[in-house]
Amino acid sequence: MGLSFERPYLLVLIPVLLGLVILSIRWLKRMNRNKKTWITVLRCAVLALLILALSGTSLTWKLNNVTTLFLIDASDSTLSGRSQMEQFIREAYKLKGPKDKLGVISFGDNAQVESFVSDEASFSKIEGRINGNYTNIENALATSLSLLPGNSNKRVVLLSDGEENSGSAARIAMSLQEQDIDFKYYKVEKNTGEEALVEKIEVPERLALDEEFNLVVTINSTTVQQAKLTLVSDRTKLSEQTVQLQKGTNKFVFRDRAVSGGFKSYNVLIEPEKDSLPQNNEASAFTNIVAKPKILVLEDQKGEAEELIKMLKASSMDYTLVDAKAAPGNVQDMNAYKTIITCNVQIDNLNSGFKNSLESYVKDFGGGFIATGGDNSFALGGYSKTPLEKVLPVYMDMRGKKEAPKMALLLIIDKSGSMSEGVAGISKVDMAKEGAIRSLESLRAGKDEIGVLSLDGAYSWVVKRQIINDPKAIEEDIGSIRADGGTSIIPSLKAAYESLKESDAKIKHIILLTDGLAERVGYDSLLQDINKESITVSTVAVGQDSDKALLSMIANSCSGRFYVTDAYSNIPSIFTKETFMAARTYLNNREFTPVINYEHSVLKGVAEGGLPSLLGYVGASQKETARVVLRSDEEDPILTVWQYGLGKAVAWNSDVTGKWSSNYIPWEKNIKLWQNIINFTVENYNNENASLEISQQGSKATVTLKNKTADNELNTKATVLTPSGETVEAQLNPVAPGEYSGTFDIKEDGVYMVSGKQEKNGELVNALMQGHAVQYSPEYKINSGDNMEKLTADVGGKLIKEPEEVFAGDIRHKTGQRDLTAYLISMFLILFMLDIALRRLNLNVNRLRAAAVKLGGRFYPGRSPEAVSKAQSKPAGGAYKNVKPDLNEGSRQGTSRPVNPAGSYENIDRYSETAEREEQKKAGPDMDETGRTEPRQTDTLDTSQLLKRKKFK
Repeated sequence: MGLSFERPYLLVLIPVLLGLVILSIRWLKRMNRNKKTWITVLRCAVLALLILALSGTSLTWKLNNVTTLFLIDASDSTLSGRSQMEQFIREAYKLKGPKDKLGVISFGDNAQVESFVSDEASFSKIEGRINGNYTNIENALATSLSLLPGNSNKRVVLLSDGEENSGSAARIAMSLQEQDIDFKYYKVEKNTGEEALVEKIEVPERLALDEEFNLVVTINSTTVQQAKLTLVSDRTKLSEQTVQLQKGTNKFVFRDRAVSGGFKSYNVLIEPEKDSLPQNNEASAFTNIVAKPKILVLEDQKGEAEELIKMLKASSMDYTLVDAKAAPGNVQDMNAYKTIITCNVQIDNLNSGFKNSLESYVKDFGGGFIATGGDNSFALGGYSKTPLEKVLPVYMDMRGKKEAPKMALLLIIDKSGSMSEGVAGISKVDMAKEGAIRSLESLRAGKDEIGVLSLDGAYSWVVKRQIINDPKAIEEDIGSIRADGGTSIIPSLKAAYESLKESDAKIKHIILLTDGLAERVGYDSLLQDINKESITVSTVAVGQDSDKALLSMIANSCSGRFYVTDAYSNIPSIFTKETFMAARTYLNNREFTPVINYEHSVLKGVAEGGLPSLLGYVGASQKETARVVLRSDEEDPILTVWQYGLGKAVAWNSDVTGKWSSNYIPWEKNIKLWQNIINFTVENYNNENASLEISQQGSKATVTLKNKTADNELNTKATVLTPSGETVEAQLNPVAPGEYSGTFDIKEDGVYMVSGKQEKNGELVNALMQGHAVQYSPEYKINSGDNMEKLTADVGGKLIKEPEEVFAGDIRHKTGQRDLTAYLISMFLILFMLDIALRRLNLNVNRLRAAAVKLGGRFYPGRSPEAVSKAQSKPAGGAYKNVKPDLNEGSRQGTSRPVNPAGSYENIDRYSETAEREEQKKAGPDMDETGRTEPRQTDTLDTSQLLKRKKFK
């Protein structure tokens, strides 16, 4: 045991400063000798403690205990040798010494403690949840270094096949040496067996449209065998054949042509006769085909897009026309097109995949979206509160001064027994309930009113007419409707009329839905009363058995609309459309000339000679950050554009069929107008001064965006589309001037699409896109190489084969160390405060000395050895001899006191005070080191003593 110093050169200050303190004590001329001595001792101690603290003083001793951590490889490549490693550790545990402490860490891509460091620990098998797709020995070693205690000799035993494929253990080598780690490596042999795997796919990174190219597939096999080889591109099978594999490397070449622009992915799958690891039988690659933008056109009814197609052909644009029901259902398929145009498409005719992917396609991957109008689009098409409304630059409902007045809507739903019929397990009454809920969602909470009646042979109130304050409760009531009974319309229609005539709403509307036959007479007076109250009625005939003539008559008599549907799935969209149509502000069938509201690039070369008139449009409201380029004579948006994330969206609230835009079809500038609109959506921000790079390390991928021209820091983000279609956001932080970086997790194999964007003050500055093909982990390769033998040699470690070798050999003994700085500083502060108190508070030195004596001290500063000897001498009878009488108590003759049984000194304090007073009389007034006079110590006398002194004088 000894002392060590972090800065030993500071110790030279101790004698220098102590000498200066001793010399400086001469300047305290007016201070008595006892106090000078005390101050000198205190200052010397204070300075010595301070310098020792600054020198980094530590207490050191030799360590005899050893802590051993076993690192056991739990990755997938060591599955065959796992029981062998577990048995090795169990045997080693039995051989530990009495001063040994042991612990176990299992690892793959992550690391987890299996057994905490302890002298009584035990281990049976790996139980932690380990990601075995990768082997990260660096992470395991770093974890072990953080767990090894500092007051122990250290040993790390690695049990692994050494095939590191994530991280780099070489980065830890220096730390192992600096901490004197006794490193030992137990190698587990990898048993591959008969195996075949796809090594890689080679495809050109960039291609031109119509260019032919080769795909080279490399397959590795440990034996001669046959395998089925399948090549897939964007979920389309290109080739499937049986191939003969030779032992070793096999190459196969496929020929393909770049027939469409954009990113194109390829996937190769092998099914060998003999195989042990299925994880390595598949690999992916991608290429970027540079071509002119491709346009996707969607229509509901045949012929809706005819005029638009004529303009696309005349503009030599590459387009594809499909039915709305066949729209692509994921972002990967949508990315094959630069812009998507819908022609009067109703929302329910678009599949859920398209609706769910549209926002990501536009916002995250820079796609364009153009919606054109008609009586089945925008609000009338059910776009409200859907992804289409979110992407488009207009709200579906009317807002501001064009906001519809208060509306009261009564729904009459047939729940007779025939309404229980349906297809695919969904009944007509279920679709009617869904339609009612759609109507509820289209109304305004807190303002509009709704009521729901169910009819069979009679009627009942499902929801009594009320202001929509609790939409959830109303929805639950609608869901309670069950089909049974007959059909009778008049009672329910009369109940609806009686309720609505009591409402103060400006718009009162009834929607009647039935699938059967009801009474044919008795309606005339009721319909007249309904018209007198300005109540409108629309009817929906469901199926061929419904009384179409009756329902059509009711609708025509009450200024409503009549619908017939055999497709029960159309019922919700009919209810939605009717709800907006009833407001009489959405469908505008009148002629007007559009007004230029904002000068924009879409009007370049178009508006100079004026614009033709339109015959109608669907009402909507401008979004806050959108640009209304053309508006109606009533200031409703007609042509609206905006930037949405990386992409752009356009709303054309008139049509393209010619019903409303018949004056535009023969107009010579109509093609130029639509060329401008489409070109606006296909513009991108890619430039040669910026780049997007993706790299992978283990299960983490790093996205790096570099901008050579950016002087100021930009808000930079990346959006990642996984192979399964999930969207992940990653914030890119600045790491160097103009360089931003961030990471995302790799959870599956395949092609990842990554888009990066930079914004400044909310405005888009840069947008880039890049792909990244993720293959199966190197963990599943036949042999990826062992780097641990070299690491073992570099750190002076040892390869071992038996458990006995874990504790064999000389370990590099370390020294234990405890930093004393905190203790020294604490003592320094205590003595420093005592020094101040002694000098500033005029403490009695002799009383301090007496207190020290009472506490068992043997220190008497300012006393000669003889005086100390006399003070400490004890007579046999227990009383002190030769003690100077105490003049402060009792008689002036003084008496000595006997020693108490404990042997403490009771009269030394009196002697010391008297001696000090005599010295003060000789020395005169006390002066401290600053030259100030200190008051003299005087005896404390009672009144009788003062009288005696006066009489004596």
